[in-house]
Amino acid sequence: MNKYKIIILITGISGLISCNEAQPEVRVNDADKCIITLQLKSLIEVNQLSPKPVNKEIEFTGSVSYDEEHVYRYQSLVNGVVQRVNFKIGDHVTKGQVLAEVRTAELNEQKAGLHKLQSELKLAQRKLKSVQNLHEDGVASDKDLLEATNDLTALQTEIEKIKETLALQGGNVEKGLLLVRAPQSGYVVNKKITAGYQVTDGEDDLFVLADLKKIWVLVNVYATQLDLVKVGQTVKVSTSAYPDKVFTGRINRLSNVFDSEERVLKAIVELDNADLLLKPSMMVRANVYQPSQRMAIAIPRQAALFANNAYYVLAYKSDCEVKAVNITPVAADKDFFYIDDQEDLKAGDSIITHNQLLIYTKLTER
Repeated sequence: MNKYKIIILITGISGLISCNEAQPEVRVNDADKCIITLQLKSLIEVNQLSPKPVNKEIEFTGSVSYDEEHVYRYQSLVNGVVQRVNFKIGDHVTKGQVLAEVRTAELNEQKAGLHKLQSELKLAQRKLKSVQNLHEDGVASDKDLLEATNDLTALQTEIEKIKETLALQGGNVEKGLLLVRAPQSGYVVNKKITAGYQVTDGEDDLFVLADLKKIWVLVNVYATQLDLVKVGQTVKVSTSAYPDKVFTGRINRLSNVFDSEERVLKAIVELDNADLLLKPSMMVRANVYQPSQRMAIAIPRQAALFANNAYYVLAYKSDCEVKAVNITPVAADKDFFYIDDQEDLKAGDSIITHNQLLIYTKLTER
C-alpha cells in the first residue's frame, strides 16, 4: 500500500515538473530596462540617414517690395486742390471706389470745349450732307467731298478724346469736382495727398496701389558676389518678425544695373504672399543655395545636439541600443549638417530626430 502511494507521489511530482517546463518563463518587461521605455517610445521619431548633394549656403540681406508688374501709380491729369481723401496707407481698396475729390476749373473748361465741338459737329454733318448732294449733281468736286468728310471725322475724334478724358477723370462736371477712383483693387502702399494738397498736371505718384498677394524680395548682391548668384537658384527667406517661418522661392531675374545709392545689384525673388505676412520695406535674410556634385550624409539640424563644444546625434539600433555619436560636419546649410561616413555612423543608419534631448539626458545620467 505504501509502495503504491510512493509511486503516485512520484508520478504527480513528475507531472508538475513537465508542466513547468512547457510554460514560458515569466520575466519583467525588457522595455522597462532599456534606455527608451514604452512611454518614451511614443514621444520620439527615428529617421534613416541618406546621402544628399552638399548645398553651399550664402546669406544675403534684402528687403520686401511690391510686385512692380502689379502696381498702379496715380498721376494727376489736371491742376487743382484736393478737397477730400478717403483712404490711408495700408488700406485695401476696391476697383471703382472713390479715393479722393479734387476741385478744378479744368473740368468746366473741358465741358465748355465739348459743347463747342458738339455744335461744330452738327454744322459739319449738315455741311457734309450738302456737299454730298452737290457732288451727286456734279457741282461739288471730289476734293470738296473729301475735305468735308475729313472735317467731320476730325471733330468726332476730338469729341471722343474729351469724353474719354472726362470718363477717365471721373469728374462731376457740374460741381467742378474730379472724383479720383481706384482703377484696380489692392492695398495703398504709398500716398502723399491730403486735404488741401495742391496737385499739378502730370505730377507722379500721388498714391500707389499694389496687390500684396504676390511680392518681390530684393536681394542685395555686391560686386564681389556676382559669380555666386544666378537666375533659378533656390532662396529661403526669413525675417525676425517670424523667426520660425521660412519662405521659399527662386531668383527670377537679376537687375542689369547697380543701385546708385546702395552700390548693390538687386536679385529679384518673386514670392506668394496670400497670408500678407510679408510687408513692403520689411528687412529680410535671404539664404541662396548653390548645389554641388559632392554627396554626403545629411543630418537634419534639429536632430543635432550641442554639448561640450561639439555636435552629437543619437544613433539608434533598438530601444536598448542608443548611442550619442560625435559628428564632424564637412558642410552645413540652413536645414542640414553634412558629414562623411564615420566608424559609428554611416548612410542607412538611424538616428533620433525628435525629443532626442530626453534620451540624451537619460544616457548622461547612467
